[in-house]
Amino acid sequence: MRVTQQMLHQNSVRHMNQNLSRFEKTNSQVSSGKMLERPSDNPNGVSKAMNLKSTIAENEQFTRNTDEAKLWLDETDQTISRMTDVMQRVRELAVQGGSDTLSDHSREVISTEILELKSTIEQLSGTQLNGQDLLGAAKSFTIGNGLTVKANASSAEILGGTVQMLEDLAGAVKANTPVDLDAIDSSMDQMLTVQSEIGARTNRVDATDNRLKGSTLELTKMLSKIEDVDYAEAIIKLKSEESIYQASLSATSEIIQPSLMDFLR
Repeated sequence: MRVTQQMLHQNSVRHMNQNLSRFEKTNSQVSSGKMLERPSDNPNGVSKAMNLKSTIAENEQFTRNTDEAKLWLDETDQTISRMTDVMQRVRELAVQGGSDTLSDHSREVISTEILELKSTIEQLSGTQLNGQDLLGAAKSFTIGNGLTVKANASSAEILGGTVQMLEDLAGAVKANTPVDLDAIDSSMDQMLTVQSEIGARTNRVDATDNRLKGSTLELTKMLSKIEDVDYAEAIIKLKSEESIYQASLSATSEIIQPSLMDFLR
């Protein structure tokens, strides 16, 4: 088969366009920093990248949930601590009020302070967080696949009959009738038990949060290996592709020089 000028021309143009395409692709990768710009670049890689991104997005949502859960748990813990501080003062007053040597005026003063402390307990039980009752309905967060944590406790769980007990205590002190210290201790024990449960949940959330962040970091590294450009390698490749393209451009320009004989064939 005779090789004609037209065949040389077509082959040269085809090779030049192929070299240009590789050069443009490498240049685009360097500019974007991404190896995978379209599914056809690497279908298997694109599929893996999509799965990794999906898992990373899921982890990030779980992480936001753990942050919110920790906020509620911390606020609940602090509120219970304030309540136990109040109850410590109540017990001090109850011990004082149990003395038979107190004057009626002193009993009135102690009784009044106990009632004020009861009001403080009631105010704390109505604490709000982001416009919601902190110690109201159960506030649960999904912090992992199939893993949900309750991030608060209800006022009923924490207080039980504490408010009525304080009311009765104030009346007993004022009337100089026996003071029930065991009831105060029982109320405080209940608060501390719930607080201990809150602490255990906080530890679980912290551990889950650390695992999520570690997992997200590893997944991000894996994703980077799949789709991110190695700039040092890419720059070298870009220079090589540019040289090849320039060489093919120069060679093609020589081959496709038209001549009178070409037109006569």
